[in-house]
Amino acid sequence: MKANSQMKGRGASRVNVQQVSFELKHKVILALNKLADRDTYQIGVEELDKLAECLTSEKIAPFVSCILDTDSEQKSAVRKECVRLMGTLSKFHQALVGPHVNKMVASIVKRLKDSDSVVRDACVETMGVLASKLSNHGDESDDGVFVALVRPVFEALGEHNKQVQTGAALCLARVIDNSHDPSVSILQ
Repeated sequence: MKANSQMKGRGASRVNVQQVSFELKHKVILALNKLADRDTYQIGVEELDKLAECLTSEKIAPFVSCILDTDSEQKSAVRKECVRLMGTLSKFHQALVGPHVNKMVASIVKRLKDSDSVVRDACVETMGVLASKLSNHGDESDDGVFVALVRPVFEALGEHNKQVQTGAALCLARVIDNSHDPSVSILQ
């Protein structure tokens, strides 16, 4: 009987986590839709910032998946804000975004191909924020974070697209400028 109640408790907990995740994704999507309209743009920005600030550890992954799930079909304001939100997440949740850094940086590098310069500028800004918030702890993990930030950017420098190369160079400069004493051996 006791084992049965424990199983029910676990199942209810799993359903609850899924429901919380679904509700968060729904709120994020509603706020993202507000970004697409000039009249509701600022409201959407404020809602997304508030959501990002108040996230708990189990809500980081669903939030990240929502903001990474943008494509070129969406308006540039939505694409720009999704990139900016990655920096906002790192400001409020430095310790919790570590597992998502590779996906976030890959998304930013992908956005360097965006036809809108506002989105590409947001990529450069966000890479600087990520570098300043995630690589300035003064410990050995800083080198790993630094490498995670610059490796995809270095790879983008080799693309045959001037916009991507320029954006990647600006991102690289921003990461180096905003990282606290990056290892000389890594810089070489």
